[in-house]
Amino acid sequence: MLAKLEPPKPKPLVDIDWSTVNLQSDDDALALWQRIDPTGADWIDKLDELPDESPIAGKLAIALLHAGNFQCTPSAPAAGCPSPVDVPEAAPTANFHDPCLRRMLAMWAIDQLDDSNLPDVMDALRAIVALPPPESQLVAVAIKAIPESDPGTRLDLLGRAYAAGHRDIVNGMLGSLDQPQLIEAVQKHHIDGALEVLSAEANRPVYLAAITDDKLHPSARAQAIVELATSEDKMSPEVRTALAKATKSPDCGVAATAARFLIGAGNRKYAPAHPRTTKPDVMMRSVCVLASFEALQGADEPSYLLGYVPKKGLEVVFVTYDPYNETDDDGDGDIHTVHAATLVPRDEVVLPEIEDLIRAFHHCTGTVCRSDDREFRFTFKPSGGELLLAKLEVVELPPCKSPTP
Repeated sequence: MLAKLEPPKPKPLVDIDWSTVNLQSDDDALALWQRIDPTGADWIDKLDELPDESPIAGKLAIALLHAGNFQCTPSAPAAGCPSPVDVPEAAPTANFHDPCLRRMLAMWAIDQLDDSNLPDVMDALRAIVALPPPESQLVAVAIKAIPESDPGTRLDLLGRAYAAGHRDIVNGMLGSLDQPQLIEAVQKHHIDGALEVLSAEANRPVYLAAITDDKLHPSARAQAIVELATSEDKMSPEVRTALAKATKSPDCGVAATAARFLIGAGNRKYAPAHPRTTKPDVMMRSVCVLASFEALQGADEPSYLLGYVPKKGLEVVFVTYDPYNETDDDGDGDIHTVHAATLVPRDEVVLPEIEDLIRAFHHCTGTVCRSDDREFRFTFKPSGGELLLAKLEVVELPPCKSPTP
């Protein structure tokens, strides 16, 4: 019987005699990286050839992390398009100097570390967690490199990542923190997810401070207002003071939530009534707060919007976008847009597309505010020594056209 032949072993991708490798410094390790010459197409296979039970992989990892350059930047979006949500894949031809490949190598490198290596690469990990979105995968790997048994160091990285814009990642990694660290997360790092773990009853001073913390996410501040204001039979002076300060918050939603509870407690001066002004910027701020306030109201509650519009009513113009339209029926010079204007009687007026309008108020230039889907244009006209909202245009934006790759 013929002996079964073993298939020939494939030729190694890396032509290196590993027994001769002697790494004494980062420079030595970086030189070895150049010899390995990883690319986007073969880096996994090449690193699989590193010898087991050898310090080579660890020294390569540390040298790479020290060298940095891991920010893989997506192509800029077209005008009016949202920012990319994902980091692009490294091209097959990407080499060791390409940051899109280096971020993948960095994840491999972090996986090579043990707890004894962490002090030597902490600066590198701090730099990684500060990378801005859309990077997220590498940030999460860097945070998870810190064991839960070292919550102080992990909180430091969580705070840096949160400041860089990684809210969802950070809020999902708070489970290992105890109460003092959660309080520090809220008060020092302004991490809103930590406030949700705490309670208004057991952590009242933290909640009171959160109401007026402009660095804390608006949704967390609004929820703190709700929990504090509803936890007492009669609103305390401390809560009233905090709410009064919150009505001046730059965020209209926070200001409106605070105003609503103060009004409910009998203080009508915080109602979002017309500001009696001739300044467009003051009007825009008031309408912004009013929109958030109206969104909180019940259907049977009176609207303050009536005081903002002329007696004849509000002209509302909807501009819809039809990519398939072939004729300019409304004569505006654009075959794809259709204008429909309506004079809404004063006693029937409501803010159209209110949820999208609230989002748009975060992105205003003058009297024009823009969301991902619509543009809202406000026209104020003088009447009796004050400005009134005479016209509101709601313009549907055309579909985003991504840049050609």
